[in-house]
Amino acid sequence: MASRASIAAFVLSLLGVTYQMISYGLAYLVDNRYNYLSVYYGLTAYFAYFEIFALLVGFWALSHLLVNQGSQRAVWPAIILAIGAANLGNLIITWATPINTGILGSSQTLPTDIALTLMPSSLLLIFGGILGFIAARNPA
Repeated sequence: MASRASIAAFVLSLLGVTYQMISYGLAYLVDNRYNYLSVYYGLTAYFAYFEIFALLVGFWALSHLLVNQGSQRAVWPAIILAIGAANLGNLIITWATPINTGILGSSQTLPTDIALTLMPSSLLLIFGGILGFIAARNPA
């Protein structure tokens, strides 16, 4: 039987990865003036490929979170925490870095409401990783 902390880590991580899948659709619903995977906002194809890779690794680590009770049980929360921190770091860099567009160099950044729409997936993954570490320290 899994402990309460590992179940909470599983649920938070699952919510984070699932929200990450739908977050760009929600960002488009919040502000549909722009395509947020375009060059103008810095969310280029590299960022999209990173998101897809992070989803696959997140689901892979999530699948091992409840069943692995061996000596390496802290590996899976570390992977989940690293994915959340990397996503949050990419989002903060994209939000804070102005991109010069046009001939006159008008700068624009990712709007704050879109950044706030994309942020909960990273925070849920970070909290899920922290709870996973708590569960790995105190196995049931």
